[in-house]
Amino acid sequence: MLLDHQSRTRSRWRRSTLTPESSRRRLSRGAGPFDFHWHDPAFAALVGAERLDELASLLERTDGVLVARGRPGRETLRVVLGGDSALRRVLFLKRETSTHTKDLLRHVLAGRGYWTKCRAEFEVLRALREAGINVPRPIACVQQGLWRPQACLVVEGLDGTVPLAEYLSSDAVTTSSARRGEFFSALAREVARLHATGYNQPDLFANHVHVATTGASWQVAFLDFQRSTYHANPSLARRARDLAALWATLPRRLASERDEERFLDSYLSAAQLEDRAAELLAATRRRVERLLRRRKIWEIRESDTAAHRSVQALAPIERGRMWIDPEFRPHLEHEGRATFADMMATTAGECLRALADRENWRLVLDDGEHAPRGAFLKKHHIRTWNTRFRAKLGLDPGDTAGRVEARNIARLARGGIAAMRLIAYGEGLHADGLLESFVLTEELVGCTQLDHFLRRRFPALNDGAALAVDRITGERHGLRNAALDTLLGEVASVARHFHAMGYNHRDFYCCHFFIREHVPGEFRVHLIDLQRVQHRTRLRRRWIVKDLAQLAYSAPRERISRAHKMAFIKQYLGVRKLRPQDKQLIRRVLRKQRWMEWTLGLHP
Repeated sequence: MLLDHQSRTRSRWRRSTLTPESSRRRLSRGAGPFDFHWHDPAFAALVGAERLDELASLLERTDGVLVARGRPGRETLRVVLGGDSALRRVLFLKRETSTHTKDLLRHVLAGRGYWTKCRAEFEVLRALREAGINVPRPIACVQQGLWRPQACLVVEGLDGTVPLAEYLSSDAVTTSSARRGEFFSALAREVARLHATGYNQPDLFANHVHVATTGASWQVAFLDFQRSTYHANPSLARRARDLAALWATLPRRLASERDEERFLDSYLSAAQLEDRAAELLAATRRRVERLLRRRKIWEIRESDTAAHRSVQALAPIERGRMWIDPEFRPHLEHEGRATFADMMATTAGECLRALADRENWRLVLDDGEHAPRGAFLKKHHIRTWNTRFRAKLGLDPGDTAGRVEARNIARLARGGIAAMRLIAYGEGLHADGLLESFVLTEELVGCTQLDHFLRRRFPALNDGAALAVDRITGERHGLRNAALDTLLGEVASVARHFHAMGYNHRDFYCCHFFIREHVPGEFRVHLIDLQRVQHRTRLRRRWIVKDLAQLAYSAPRERISRAHKMAFIKQYLGVRKLRPQDKQLIRRVLRKQRWMEWTLGLHP
């Protein structure tokens, strides 16, 4: 049966899958030779009522919610039909308004046809559903045009399923170790079944795997096959790429090493690859290390965290000059700061710093009904030859300081790093070349910057004293304080995570780490001042050295010992024993720190 299905699938990829009925429908529409129209006959009434087979209508729909936006020209819209009635139906519109020539040529050279990504995914979904794999059901697919064709794929939403990360973060599979083992074994068998069809899924991320509990078993569904390809016998490298995509997006808090072992054992058994277990495991781990250098992977990996869920979509106003968190809009309107001009002109607050090109203010936001809330406003105003040139040509402002910081706040929060909550930001380029922008963030209540927190919370180092007294708990400790070790470990974890996502801060001083101790011995670390943060696909070592040297330079000498620094760097590197390359990194950091002390003096 499997060989028969593979031979049918191979032929399906070698030719167009137009049925006689759909061919007649295409000709009756007067479409061109490269156009394609298809819809499921079972949904004929719905397609006709909602015009789901008309590309212009699909591309113009605005009655849905944008759930994903890929590369320019690709987006996914969630549309709910029927409201709350019994006929309620959830559809997803995968729209493609611009197709790269390389994607078209890739399918043509493979003998498939002049296919867009929507058309290619449609063919994959049909083949997988015939093979019994649980994937979204295609309802309609339309492709039109020869040069830069446009297309749209309409699929039915998966009813009753949740993303894998959300499922694992619930109590559904945490009842017992045996139950967890059964779940990961079942998940592995489904992935092996997917590969047995001949199709791979290079985007097998945790958010593309949905799970539903059906009695004592599970129903696993897979999404997003736009980059899938068919191979009669998928190579070990392709299998490793798919498995790595899944495990790179599952953090250890959701799937332990034991869970991973059970998954791989079941996969190898189901795929009959036990004799190549070591080779597959090594290839998967190498691929995971490569994926964890990408910001997108970390955003998916941390999607179950509170920091990720706290990111709110800002509503644009004034034709895109300003964006506001809807929760805070009543506050800004009550204070008369709901426009870009009013925000830039505001002086009703405490000016913390005023420089030639920027100002820092502390504001109190009050909506007249609830308790006032503190906020920090950072205003930027510059005029350069570049801004004058852009103003003369009528161009947009480009990447302003306010937009960059707002973008960094949202991206870090989605990546699992706590920053500040973004309330609003705006930007505007005046005719005379004056470029203005601002960013407004909520005050971090109950937080203290790291260097001040260390001095208030922990006693000074005293080599002559055998014991020290914890200022909060009153407990007597040796020269190593357990709470201090915990705090430094949290800071090291944030720094490691920050650099792993490809970011460098350029102002990685202690004053930009804000600490909150919600219960004694448990700390929450926030990272602020993200205006100069940069992201690089390949983060050069010199930027890591600079960040770590700034952190070491600003650490209070009377509170942090060499032993503390050694424990910090081991936690940052994720090792118990330093390797030669680790020692080389430490020497470079120390040289940079000494240079800073020689040029800037000791940190106050």
